[in-house]
Amino acid sequence: MGRVPRWRMGSGIYHVLNRGLNNSWILSKEKDRAYFLELLNAQRRDFTLSVYHYAIMSNHFHLAIEALKTRELSAYIGTVRSLYSRYWHRNNGGGRGTIWQGRYKSIPVQKEGYMVRLGRYIERNPVAAGIDGVKHPWDYNWSSAKTYVEGTEDPLVTVGHHPYWNHLGRDDEERREAYAAYVRLKDA
Repeated sequence: MGRVPRWRMGSGIYHVLNRGLNNSWILSKEKDRAYFLELLNAQRRDFTLSVYHYAIMSNHFHLAIEALKTRELSAYIGTVRSLYSRYWHRNNGGGRGTIWQGRYKSIPVQKEGYMVRLGRYIERNPVAAGIDGVKHPWDYNWSSAKTYVEGTEDPLVTVGHHPYWNHLGRDDEERREAYAAYVRLKDA
């Protein structure tokens, strides 16, 4: 049986992820991650999407993203992947072809409580990977964790738009403390 076309899945929040072909480190340099993040931000402006959480790792990326129109999710991710592939080929000796391991995955977030757990999972990726100097998720520059825990500006994420942010406390300071405590837990 074939796959269900994305456009038939409907609007909602999705966990979007994709890896480099054969787990290649296609995002291993800081300039590569910076460019990928720049693409995510620049292309998002053309669509009615909200990115709630992200992590850009050396060989893959994760997004928690809400799409009001599912076709826009496909267009957004497809455009970012395509533009990044061109950039990668230009900066790595030319060549052609895909650098991504197949079609990106988009898993619907169907349960209310799962959204906060998904954000925690995404932002703990650098800690779980054992990246040097990353003791806490907010120590990693290529994720949304700093935005939630430290209140730093991130052009890709608007914390106030997060559907469950206000449930974490009475004000932003209390919410940041509660979220930091939650993402510190290893098995939540």
